[in-house]
Amino acid sequence: MLGDSAGGNLAAVVALKLRDVQFHPRPKLQLLFYPVLQGIDFQLPSMMRNRVGRRLTAGAMCHYVAMYLEGRGDNRDTYCNNSHVDPAVLQLYRQRFLNTDLLPDKYRQNYIRPSSSSPVDQQLWTRLKDKLLNPYFSPLVAERLTGLPEAFVLTIENDPLRDEAMLYARRLTDAGVRVTHLHQQGFHGDLQTRLDDVIAYCRQRL
Repeated sequence: MLGDSAGGNLAAVVALKLRDVQFHPRPKLQLLFYPVLQGIDFQLPSMMRNRVGRRLTAGAMCHYVAMYLEGRGDNRDTYCNNSHVDPAVLQLYRQRFLNTDLLPDKYRQNYIRPSSSSPVDQQLWTRLKDKLLNPYFSPLVAERLTGLPEAFVLTIENDPLRDEAMLYARRLTDAGVRVTHLHQQGFHGDLQTRLDDVIAYCRQRL
């Protein structure tokens, strides 16, 4: 299975679902290129660094997730402020699945989680919580990642999705899944520079 960006989300979700239903034959690989892996915390270091800029921005991701979950994007700023999640749940998930202490040191330097500037939208949270916390939307917060196919994860430096993909690669590794994690400079969508690595990886394992 292979996907990039939103397609990377679908690839990761399908891998989880096929494991859960014990589908056979089992897929051998999941190739996740700068994937979307959660919609809970839009204030990770890479999100804050890429609030605006070239190509994909954190603001755009807030809009896309709102469109995916609600069919409209008028709550974009609520997502960007993390006001779409109950504060106690957000804190718990930051401890369990979205722990920035697990990121490389250079991404944590000078990073301070923003304090909440607006109250949580409880009505929005009530509507969204079952979707947001569902691992078939947010694979990063799946309780169990054991038994998944070997993974190839590509992250890109100037990408708001960088940190969640790094955390997912870490969680997969901790769960005993074989992971090849490649990181490159550039912006969201810059796949071309690593195509040779991807082709070589697939040839070795298929």
